[in-house]
Amino acid sequence: MQPESAESASRRAYRELRQAILERRLPSDRKVTEVGLAEDLGISRTPIREAIKRLLLEGLLERRKGQGLWCVVPDADEVREIFELRLRLESYAAAKAAERATPAQIEALTASAHRMQALAQVAEDSEALIAGIDQENARFHALIAEATQSPRLMHLIRATVDVALVTRTFRRFTPQQRRRSAQHHLEIAAAIAARKPHWAERMMQVHILSAEDTMDSDPAPDAPAESLFQAGGHD
Repeated sequence: MQPESAESASRRAYRELRQAILERRLPSDRKVTEVGLAEDLGISRTPIREAIKRLLLEGLLERRKGQGLWCVVPDADEVREIFELRLRLESYAAAKAAERATPAQIEALTASAHRMQALAQVAEDSEALIAGIDQENARFHALIAEATQSPRLMHLIRATVDVALVTRTFRRFTPQQRRRSAQHHLEIAAAIAARKPHWAERMMQVHILSAEDTMDSDPAPDAPAESLFQAGGHD
């Protein structure tokens, strides 16, 4: 067997750490360490360090002054607040995009919506599928923000959207819910292409409220799970 390359080790460390945090299999009530994570994963500290850098940027990990490295997953009140902010900001953005989007931006939005629809037709769950949905969803929503032609609004949306929470939402979706979410993208793109601000605004509201309902309806995925990460080495 060929030894694992540094790049693939880094990717594996990132993937496994990210999944463990999102599934709440890493402690959020005490610090974690590079050494402990490396021991648990059986990966050297260099790829672990690279994975940590990415997770810090995503907001799934944070360095607290004088306290080390901690996992960050929003609690129920924070989740509700995030969705409320998204509901207000992104529905407004969809309306403005319907008024201001360029033909090229409309074309890009429509293409993204169709790619999301194709991904939603895949019935078998996999990390690759979730990653693909994640990326396409981020592209779609970023395109809407850009189409507002408002740097201030774009900044507010970027500051509000919690990447980790979006991924957790997709992990809860059933295949039927993924198809429904993809249909929302098609409707939003169609409303923007038709230059119908109220239609675009309402469809974005439906889209975000539907995702929020998914987070509220099934608490099971956030329950603590048995994991190799419960071993020592994190204090």
